[in-house]
Amino acid sequence: MIRAIFLLLLFASSLKAQLLQDPVSKAQITLGLTNLYQYNFKESTAIFNSLKAKYPRHPAPYLLLAMQWEQQYFPLKDHPAQSRLYLAQLEKAYELAQQQYDENETDLEASFFCTASLGFLAAYEADEQNFMKVVSYAKNAYRFLKIGLQNTEKQPEFLFSTGMYNYYSVAYPELHPVLKPFLFLFQPGNKRLGLTQLEAGTRKTIFVKNESLFYMGYVQNKYEGNPLRALAYNQILIENFPNNHWYLLQRAELLTLTGKFEEAEPFIEKMESLKSPYYTGAAYTLRGMREEVGRKDWRKAEFWYAKSLALPFEERLTKDIRGLAYLGLARISYRERKITLFRKYLRTSADFIEYKNSLIEYKRLSHGK
Repeated sequence: MIRAIFLLLLFASSLKAQLLQDPVSKAQITLGLTNLYQYNFKESTAIFNSLKAKYPRHPAPYLLLAMQWEQQYFPLKDHPAQSRLYLAQLEKAYELAQQQYDENETDLEASFFCTASLGFLAAYEADEQNFMKVVSYAKNAYRFLKIGLQNTEKQPEFLFSTGMYNYYSVAYPELHPVLKPFLFLFQPGNKRLGLTQLEAGTRKTIFVKNESLFYMGYVQNKYEGNPLRALAYNQILIENFPNNHWYLLQRAELLTLTGKFEEAEPFIEKMESLKSPYYTGAAYTLRGMREEVGRKDWRKAEFWYAKSLALPFEERLTKDIRGLAYLGLARISYRERKITLFRKYLRTSADFIEYKNSLIEYKRLSHGK
C-alpha cells in the first residue's frame, strides 16, 4: 500500500513539475540553450515561450529567459527596462519553485530551481556591489542549497550550484572581507571540493553545462592563477558557440595571458567588430599586452592601454582587464623612471585587480622588483 501511494505521488509529481525528467522537454531545453549561447535569440525566445505555454506554472522557462537576457542585453545596467524584466523573471522563477517546494519538500527539481533563481539574483546584486542584498539572497538560498549539497548523485544539476558554493564561500570573502562577519550563518566551504564538483558539472549536467564550463575557466584564471588550464574549458565553449560574445572575450584574454598572441588576434578582431565599448576597451588592453610583453614596444603598448582606459568597463567580465591596463602602464612608467606616474598607475590598479596573478604582480611592483 505504501509503495502504491509512493508511486502514485511520484507519477503525479512528474506530470506537474518534473520538467527535467521529460525527454521531449529536455531536448527543447537543450535546443533553446544551444540557440541562446550561439546568440540566436529569436529562436531561443520561441522555444522558451513554447515551454512556458506547456508548463505555465514551472520556473524553468522564466529562468531560461532571464539567462538569455543576461547575455542579450549585456551589460544589464545599460538597459534599465530589460534589467527590471530580468529581475522580475528571476523572482517569478523563485516564486513558482518555492510553491513546488512547499507542496513537496523532497522535490529535488524544485530545490534546484530555488537555488538557481536566487543564485542569479545574488550574482546580479554582487555586480552592483550591493553586498547586503547578496547576503540576503544567499541566506534564502542556503536551505535549498543544503539539499543540493546532499543530493548531487540523485540530481547532477546540483553539481554547479554546489560547486560554486563550496568554492566561492571561501574565495569570494577572501577578496571581499566585508562579507566575512556573515559566514557564521553558513556551512564552511571547501575550494578543492568545489573545483571537483564544478568539473563534474562540465560533464554530467544538462541545464547548467555551459555555465559549469564557463565558470571553470573563470575560476581557474581568476582565483587559481592558471589561464593555461582555463583554456581547455573555453576551447569546448568556443568550438560549440563561436558567436558567443562572452566566450570570445574569455578566449582572447586567456590566449593573451598565456602568451599566445598570434592565436589571440582573430578573437580580438571579432571583439572589436562587435562595436561595444566594453569589448572594444578589453580588446585594446589585450593589444597593449601584446605590444608590451610580446613585442617589447613600450610606445605602442602605452598607446593601446591609454585607448582602453578611455572606454567603460563591466564589473564582472572586464573590470580585471581594466586592472591589467593599469599594471601595464605602471610597468612602462617604472622602466622609464617616471616614478610619480608609476605610483599613480599602481595605486589605481588596486581598485580593479582581483586576479591571483595580478595581485602577485601588484605586490612585485610595490616592492620595486
